[in-house]
Amino acid sequence: MQDLFEQIVHRPPGHGLPPRCYTDDDFLEFESNTILQSEWHCLGRVDEVPEVGDFFTIDILSEPLVVVRKAETEIAVLSNVCRHRGMPVAEGAGNTNRFRCPYHAWTYALDGKLRAAPLVPKDQLQKECALPEFQSRCWLGFIFFCMSEETEWPGDITGDSKGDHPLKYLEDHVANYHMESMHSAAHFTEVWDCNWKSLVENFMDGYHLSVVHPETLHHLTPTSLCKKVTGSNAFTAYTANYAGTAPARENHHPSLTVDQTRQSQLFCVFPALIASVSADTLVYLALHPLSADRVSVKWGLSTYESDLSDAEKQARIEKWQQINAEDHQILQRLHSGLKSSRAGTGPLAEENFEGTLSDFHHYLVSKLGILDLPSRQSAAGE
Repeated sequence: MQDLFEQIVHRPPGHGLPPRCYTDDDFLEFESNTILQSEWHCLGRVDEVPEVGDFFTIDILSEPLVVVRKAETEIAVLSNVCRHRGMPVAEGAGNTNRFRCPYHAWTYALDGKLRAAPLVPKDQLQKECALPEFQSRCWLGFIFFCMSEETEWPGDITGDSKGDHPLKYLEDHVANYHMESMHSAAHFTEVWDCNWKSLVENFMDGYHLSVVHPETLHHLTPTSLCKKVTGSNAFTAYTANYAGTAPARENHHPSLTVDQTRQSQLFCVFPALIASVSADTLVYLALHPLSADRVSVKWGLSTYESDLSDAEKQARIEKWQQINAEDHQILQRLHSGLKSSRAGTGPLAEENFEGTLSDFHHYLVSKLGILDLPSRQSAAGE
């Protein structure tokens, strides 16, 4: 893939990534080895597991996981694989007081400790027979996990001369929306036929709003009113300002400013959580790549109001289902075009409309280590 690395490093200033970055399974494997297996991934929302014993299962990069509230104030992300013969110990979602392997009845507590192993002598059991626990963090109501023990959570890193961490500006930018106290209305898991990076770029691209969403979004958040927010090596963001004719949001947290009630804040926490928060609604998409041309999308909708009727919730869900369907359709067509032997990439639009893509590409290139590859390979050959 050296030729592709060269294309990435030497692409014209202000241009996007080469098409092969989105269509080549070998490149996805490289991404997986250098970024995806060592970075933080969103698994869902804290209020999906509100009570002790509540759990859900999810697979990330072929790693089976179980997310469980093991105590009133603690959520754990455990390996969903029995330490005896490798059988998943949990399925779906629900509430339980233990995880019992359906194969040989090895039984684990909510914290992963082995509690029973029928017919196996106790002196043959090891401490390692507990279900391994992964690094995890709860942030603004989102649950994140990381496969690597070496990768620090961005919020734990002191990043600049003021002592601010890489997510600090984003936290301050969205603080008045109080996402951590919003109420989950629904969540879904879908498979989209596109590359995961295309979906990140699409969501973070205000340039397409008026073209792809003429009925659902143009009248509310036209492209011309988008404004990029200062990003970091952990996130990118932009503000979608509302048109003057957009209806006012009546229900919202009292700390919101007047301007914030007439805006949506769209952000990406790298590599693959994308979200939009407005005065009364939060929508997120957590992306988990399956191949170069397929991505598992767990998306959910939360509301400021705790007492919405089922009809009101359904209306918001259906609106976002339509928006997502429009994006999925356009991304399927995009992926077909990216496979063309004549596909290329042109200059990105100005900062307010596609500057977020430049942030994302900078993050990817720096994490992939591509800038160092030629010198390392040259040194290895000497």
